[in-house]
Amino acid sequence: MRLRLGRQGHPPWVGPSAIERLLVPLDGSREAASALEPALRIARTLQVPMELLTVYDQVNGRWCQNIDDIAADLPYEHLGVSVVGSGWAGDVIVNTVAEEPGTVVCMSTHNRDRFSRLVAGSVTEHVLHRVSEPVLMVGPCYRPDETGVLFERAVVCQDGGPRDAVSLVVAENWAHQLKLELELVHACLPPTARSEASLSAAAKRLEERGLAARDVVVDGEDPAQSLIELFEQRPGAMAVLTSRARVGLPKFVLGSVSSKVLEYSPIPLLIIRAP
Repeated sequence: MRLRLGRQGHPPWVGPSAIERLLVPLDGSREAASALEPALRIARTLQVPMELLTVYDQVNGRWCQNIDDIAADLPYEHLGVSVVGSGWAGDVIVNTVAEEPGTVVCMSTHNRDRFSRLVAGSVTEHVLHRVSEPVLMVGPCYRPDETGVLFERAVVCQDGGPRDAVSLVVAENWAHQLKLELELVHACLPPTARSEASLSAAAKRLEERGLAARDVVVDGEDPAQSLIELFEQRPGAMAVLTSRARVGLPKFVLGSVSSKVLEYSPIPLLIIRAP
């Protein structure tokens, strides 16, 4: 496992580790609870612990008061509940992940305001900005899978840049653990012959390492919309995206392809903070 020095206050990026625990932050809202379903699907596949976390908001008096009832209603044995009586939720989540490597946060974004204004300066931003492990995000348009089918595929979004290698390493790691098919998608239009060849070569290398993999080129003038339309056809999938840690999260989530995808995606997004 290689460590890379962090920049501008970021923790170092750590090569992918095994998924040891799922952490789902709850605040009593329906939006936050929407992250339970995808987290449960992963936990059941791997038979790893799943922890529900709520932090009492002393300013607004907001927290998940019925967290014990929620845990009791979930069809899973390896469940834990943590109620933290003070502190800011962003810091509590980051510290909890740091204390136990292999913890994957599954959380949602809220839709109480314009999406871009909400994410910037929020708990979501802080967690994505500070946690070195991948974070599974559920956006406002996420559609729960009511069939209970486990994840079957990961759609790995590539743009031909240096961060592609990071997303491929993490996607391969998750594919081995969850038995996922990998679908590599060029997400920066228009594609070039070089980018298509690179994508095809990456899929071939993954196949040689024992994974089911294929490459796909999406058409259309709007990369984000093309990805969203592809996700509409992949109900049993998750998507893999890489953030731009070195320029700061607001620039990543505001006015970008990733921002629109996160806002309108019907499937969960595994977001990786690249070095």
